Amino acid sequence: MEDPTISGFDYFLLPVYCLLLTFIFIQIKKRYPHNILVQKYFIKGFIVKLLGGIFFAFLVYYYYGYGDTLSYFRDSLQLRDLLSNNKISFTQIFTEDYQYFHDRFDMLGSVTESGFLVTKIGFLLTYISFSRFIIATVLMASLCYFGMFRLFQAFVLIAPGRHRLISIFVLFFPTVVIYGSGLFKDPICISALGWLFYATYKMISEKKITLLNVAIVIISALFIIEIKIYILAAYIIPYFIFLIITLVKKIKSALFRAITFPLLILIVVLTYNTFSDSIDDVMGSFAVEKLSDNIKGLQNSYDNMTADDAGSNFTIGDFDPTLSGVITKMPVGIVATLYRPFIWEVRKPIILLPALESLLMLLYTIFAFYKAGFLRFFKLLITDATVFLCIFYSLIFAGLVGLSTLNFGTLSRYRIPVIPFFLFGLMLIIQKAMEHKKLQKEHQDINAASL
Repeated sequence: MEDPTISGFDYFLLPVYCLLLTFIFIQIKKRYPHNILVQKYFIKGFIVKLLGGIFFAFLVYYYYGYGDTLSYFRDSLQLRDLLSNNKISFTQIFTEDYQYFHDRFDMLGSVTESGFLVTKIGFLLTYISFSRFIIATVLMASLCYFGMFRLFQAFVLIAPGRHRLISIFVLFFPTVVIYGSGLFKDPICISALGWLFYATYKMISEKKITLLNVAIVIISALFIIEIKIYILAAYIIPYFIFLIITLVKKIKSALFRAITFPLLILIVVLTYNTFSDSIDDVMGSFAVEKLSDNIKGLQNSYDNMTADDAGSNFTIGDFDPTLSGVITKMPVGIVATLYRPFIWEVRKPIILLPALESLLMLLYTIFAFYKAGFLRFFKLLITDATVFLCIFYSLIFAGLVGLSTLNFGTLSRYRIPVIPFFLFGLMLIIQKAMEHKKLQKEHQDINAASL
């Protein structure tokens, strides 16, 4: 079986594939001559995504020398080898579970069923990548780019005058580009989330309930459920409340709105309580009663690392494995995910970029509070449906990931599904606060002129 290393052959294939993929994407762009976003950003974003995938492949191979992405790809090559030697059938690859291959063929890299899904995608990519790791990586980056561009389009539909800033949050944010471009779980999840957000926005806000949008929602949700259920768990509750706020705002009667809103919220709470045990089962290690044990296990494994490997580790302290204990500790997880590593916590060159991004997000948060004011910030957070969805999803996700990921290198990869939503939510708060101040000033000017 061929070892997925980067050799001279890769350097010959890479420019050929990059040119071919660029040509394909240019042809896609030509199909939308009147779409300003496609004309202005589609190729730029793709080129950056392509470069991010190449950089990620080099980073994993030359800097780390190991990683999930290499393990998945090696398992993909093992599937090719088993298939070519008639030890398995093509159908078995997609019908048998990971345990089947683990027990019979000593397949070790995929580790879990969710990892095995990435392996199966990698297996398909080997047929069009000459079984080369770097080529499979750029192909994966290209496929995942569509979901990111859909997320970008949806955000611009919400805030059409801010497309330049939104493009930075979604298409050009460094770690989102780099860690959202490899052959592993996170790029699939953030791409699926982009498709999910785009399709649901089209159905709810633009009332385009088409068979295609319904299919996109179902397929995207299934991918997230299979790979990282906690992403959907963090998203679904704020999304239901987003729907409630959106629907209640359309009710003309103030009295009926006042009655309907708490009633619908109560239904959501009762539904959660009714199915809480089932929710904990699918959440796995992210369930409340398992989260503390999971963190202790991670902390023990990190403590056993060498000094060099452990240079990016951090601790969050102990907490009770109860709902109140998790809620009490959530701010620590949120700060870890969104704002750490702090600059003074950088121990490795590779952590410098996430640290600079964390500093940027911290400064942007402070700027949002400054422009909106403390009270209006929280008023917009509660009353604006889109702001609520983006910020509360970000906080729930950040809390879960921050409490269960005790390594800055891993955290910079795990947090990419939240960065675009968090920054976009802050941007909306700033924009709406500035619009409110402008409106107030206009009223003051009108009143002054009438005196």
